Parts: sequence; structure tokens; C-alpha cells
Amino acid sequence: MQLRLSDVSDLAFAQSLENGQFRLRVGEITIRLETRSEALRAGLRQVYSHYPVSVSGGFYDFDLGVHPASLLRRWFRRNVVFSLSGQAPFLPMAAANAHALFEWGFNWTIGSSIHQYLVLHSAVVEKNDKAVMLAAASGSGKSTLTAELVLNGWRLFSDELGLVGGTTNDEIQPLHLMPFPRPVSLKNQSIDLIKQRHPEACFGPSAFDTQKGTVAHMRAPDDSVARALEPAPPTLIIFPKWTAGAPLRVQPVGAGDAAMRLINQSFNYSVLGSIGFNRLADLVSAAPAWELEYSFFDDALEAFDDLLADID
Repeated sequence: MQLRLSDVSDLAFAQSLENGQFRLRVGEITIRLETRSEALRAGLRQVYSHYPVSVSGGFYDFDLGVHPASLLRRWFRRNVVFSLSGQAPFLPMAAANAHALFEWGFNWTIGSSIHQYLVLHSAVVEKNDKAVMLAAASGSGKSTLTAELVLNGWRLFSDELGLVGGTTNDEIQPLHLMPFPRPVSLKNQSIDLIKQRHPEACFGPSAFDTQKGTVAHMRAPDDSVARALEPAPPTLIIFPKWTAGAPLRVQPVGAGDAAMRLINQSFNYSVLGSIGFNRLADLVSAAPAWELEYSFFDDALEAFDDLLADID
């Protein structure tokens, strides 16, 4: 796919979404997306304009859709549902929040389906060919810190999905993290915080009154999208935590403790069996782990640079 969404006319874009001919590629993954949602179409324009697309069909890995929940809901409740191969795994959401629903559904699709990788609920950023994994539970400020790092020159791999590749039963490969750069999901006060610190950051539409509050997605940098097929070796594992008023605290985490924490953040560790066990063991052996508690971004950014500089 050489065509970018920014090259496609509004009419061709809308028609391809409606007739099932639209394809979107993110790294190694191509999706078919079908929808008539104007809200989703507008959101895609804002944060996916620089991604490879097709408006004339073609191969795809996953078949996604965002459609009215039912005829009555279409006209009266104005709700939509996300579907994967025609099956709807989530409850309906307000039609105005279709873009946020698509992003959550896309994450769920990858987390539940991509078993050539050990998939961890973590962000990944890269600098100087050194990939750093940020693993933490929801509410820790992981995505906000990821946005800040990316807007300070780090390459975005993902703010939600750490894809750990390596040796399988059929092929010997070096341990690596694979990019899957998509818009960064920010919530509530984090949205305004990043906008204030970085007025140049581009955001899609805000979704209001979701289970997570207000949600908006920040456009991934052009360079991160262009380099989406360039993996990097895992170098550090960071368990970040934002705490109001807390002094900077950087503390080492043992490999065994790190492994147990990552298992709790894994989508498919149990599915992969021995491959998952070996890959996780390789990961915590290759990348030293640290806890990072902070209250100021500048402190956290400096800590990241210091930890990275200590790696040969």
C-alpha cells in the first residue's frame, strides 16, 4: 500500500467504508473496516491521515466494523457496536463515541488474536535502537507518560500493546519488540495536560461519558508510522507510577518479580505455553526492570535518559 489516507478524497473514503473496500495497515497488520459512522470517519481523518490505506479492497488480517446496534437504536438511542468478523464482543456505545469504540475494539482484536507474539498490556517507546517497555495497570499514568516521551523525541511503538517476538518451535529469531504505532489514548485531565505542554500535538475527537470518563486519542508521529516495520531489542522494563507530590523514586526490580508482574499484564501468556514462558524469561533476562515513581514529567524524562545511558 503506497496510498495514504490524506491522498484519498472524502467521497472515495466514505464510499470505501460503506461498501467494505477500505483497508488500513498498521505495521504488519491490515484490517478491513466497514462503517457508515460519520463520527468514526472524521476521527480516522484526524489521526490516521498518514497511514497506508486502500479504498479498492485487497487482503486483510481482520474484519472490523462499527454499525448501529439495531434499527431502533440507530434512530432513537443513537448507539453503535463494534464487531470482529460479524461478532459483537462489547456493549453498544453512543454513536458520537464511535472513534473511541473503534480504538478499544482494535486493541482487543490484537490482544486476543496475535499469538505469534507474547502480547503484554504495556507501552513501548524506542530511542537509539533501544526499546523500553512501560508496564503498568490502568490508572498509573502509563499512556500520559508515553505521550510525553513521544513528544520529546522517542519513537512510538505502542501505548497499549507490547508485542514480544522471538524464537518459536519453527524458527529461531532474536528477541525483539515489534512496533504497532497507533494513536495514544489519553483520559480526563491528561488530555488538557498534554495539550497545554505540547500545543503542536494533534488529537482526534473527544469521547464523553465513557466508562473511563472523557477519552481522546493523540495522533502518532509521522516517523513512528513510517518505521512501523522496524523492530528493536528490549533494553529496559519500567513500571511507572504517577503520584501527586511524590519525589522521584527509581528502584530496581528483580527478574522474578518483573516476570510475575508482566504475566499479570499479559493477554496470551497462558495460550502460548512453553513459548510464552521462554520468551518472558528471555525478556526479563535481557532487559533490567525498574520501578519509577514521579510527580513531574521533567524528572521522569531525565530518569529515562539516565537509565538508557547506563545500558551498553
